[in-house]
Amino acid sequence: MKIRKTMIPAINEALEKITTIFERLKKEYPIEMEMMFKDHDQLFAEHGWYIYDGTTLEEVLIILKLFNEKNNNEAEEKIIALFEANFDKIESDLTKLNNESSHIIEEAIHCHKIRLYYASTILLISLSDGLTNGKLFTSSYIQKIKKKNTSHFLLDIFNESNPVNKQYIPNKSSNSELMRHGIMHGNSINYGSKINSLKALSLYYFISIRKYALKK
Repeated sequence: MKIRKTMIPAINEALEKITTIFERLKKEYPIEMEMMFKDHDQLFAEHGWYIYDGTTLEEVLIILKLFNEKNNNEAEEKIIALFEANFDKIESDLTKLNNESSHIIEEAIHCHKIRLYYASTILLISLSDGLTNGKLFTSSYIQKIKKKNTSHFLLDIFNESNPVNKQYIPNKSSNSELMRHGIMHGNSINYGSKINSLKALSLYYFISIRKYALKK
């Protein structure tokens, strides 16, 4: 495609603006900018979250900085606000990506909206598991992926600090964290919260957007 000469000044101006913004972000978020190209997915997953793909670069950097500074509650408030502001778009994307499960997705979203968080959380967790025919949270499945591709996105999010795929141990594990094993086996009894419902939604969305990679 040829670029007209009359377009060059506008292109240069746009590039200058991008460069200026990039340089500002590097100064304001030096540590977080490095993480953007390495392990930002891992850090979000350590707190049980999976970043929404519609999040801007600066929003990601702000949240990463809050987590790095141990301002976890404020970071989570910003993540919650992002998901709630994009709820309709997320629901639309999910039903398009997983059309065969659209009726379950609609029910899960409806349950969340009317604050039936136990119901929405378990539905969204099971939908996530269904993307791999029920193998998503098994160690054998993760090991199989690891042998094939050591940079697979699932290895980033299912890290040692993420409780979602850890085994639930009665009288030891938390009853309020998002732990798939405890929830699906009926051992965890206090997981029905707005945060856990949104965390489950963020997991399902994150994997759905990348589900093409599950077949590789």
